Amino acid sequence: MKKVKILAVGIGGYGNIFIESYLKKQHPGCELVGVVDVYPQGCRYYQQLIDMGVSLYADMDAFFTEKSADLTVITTPIHLHTRQILCALEHGSNVICEKPLSADAGDEKILCEARDKAGKFVSIGYQWSYSEAINALKRDIMAGRYGKPEFMKSIVLWPRTRSYFTRGIGWAGKLKADDGTPLNDSVVNNATAHYPHNIFYVLGGAVGKSAEVVDLSADLVRANDIENFDTATIRFTLDNGARGIYVASHATLTANEPEFEYRFSGGIVSYDSVIGKVVGRLNTGKVIEYGDPFEDVTLKYWYAIDALVEGKVYEPLCGIETAAAQVRFIAKLQHIPIKQISEDMRLEREDGLVYIKDAAELLRRCYDEEKLLSETNEYKNW
Repeated sequence: MKKVKILAVGIGGYGNIFIESYLKKQHPGCELVGVVDVYPQGCRYYQQLIDMGVSLYADMDAFFTEKSADLTVITTPIHLHTRQILCALEHGSNVICEKPLSADAGDEKILCEARDKAGKFVSIGYQWSYSEAINALKRDIMAGRYGKPEFMKSIVLWPRTRSYFTRGIGWAGKLKADDGTPLNDSVVNNATAHYPHNIFYVLGGAVGKSAEVVDLSADLVRANDIENFDTATIRFTLDNGARGIYVASHATLTANEPEFEYRFSGGIVSYDSVIGKVVGRLNTGKVIEYGDPFEDVTLKYWYAIDALVEGKVYEPLCGIETAAAQVRFIAKLQHIPIKQISEDMRLEREDGLVYIKDAAELLRRCYDEEKLLSETNEYKNW
């Protein structure tokens, strides 16, 4: 059997997830034929890759000069995504690229044209979009089981120390890369990007579609020494008329794991880490358990690989057009001024965690009461 040849671009950081999955799976139908990374030693499995004889390259051009790939898995900083997707397509490779798609809304057209010209697929790695639980929910929403979407809210508070913002080649928290390429790295567009995107995804109205943000207002705050914001409350309206609020921060003392409540005319769907599963409650009293959206975060890789091994046509659940809704959402968001936190409210722990005094409690209240930070009395002290 001819094996599917895979190129991994970026194997440090989150790139470890794909390498770990590949090594554990030992799928007989695929072969890792190369790795592109300027510092491959940053991968936890570096020595295993060396022992296996996997070829290492400093850039994609060097790899494609010597070899070919059926699938390129890209796990690199945001500003590199578009050029690396284009490079893979130009060399006849299908693509799985980690989220977000890019930081430039104009890239969607360029990428779609290149994909169609190459006759290949491009899958964007919003892992919940490949979750069996989330897609079962989306099917029920599309079928009208919950009625009309009314209000969607989600919260994620993930404290991050200075080491998070200084990792890699120094791109974290930046608005643009050194060469001027848009980056827009923020709490909403990187670590927690899955959760606003999930709102757009489940309300897309069709397989592979996402709802669009047509209007928003927000309070964006910066506590860490970065260009962009690390804390946000965002109110938005979608093209289907649904409204919502999103709350996220890297600058809190305590965490709030991903949580959501989606309200419809015919019921409510919720998720929190305590229950650990997506649960729908219809107005009729019927309860529907969809399962854990975190059950297998590697499905986004193996759906694609299995299709290639079996010679089947593969249509990604989250492709370029699906992921582009988040890019446009972020583009709207970045027009809003960022508030620098006052020194009185900015605290730092010994391990380098910069946090805003009492922020976790206030942000939780914003989520519960569906308010922006600026609609609270405490915000004037920020």
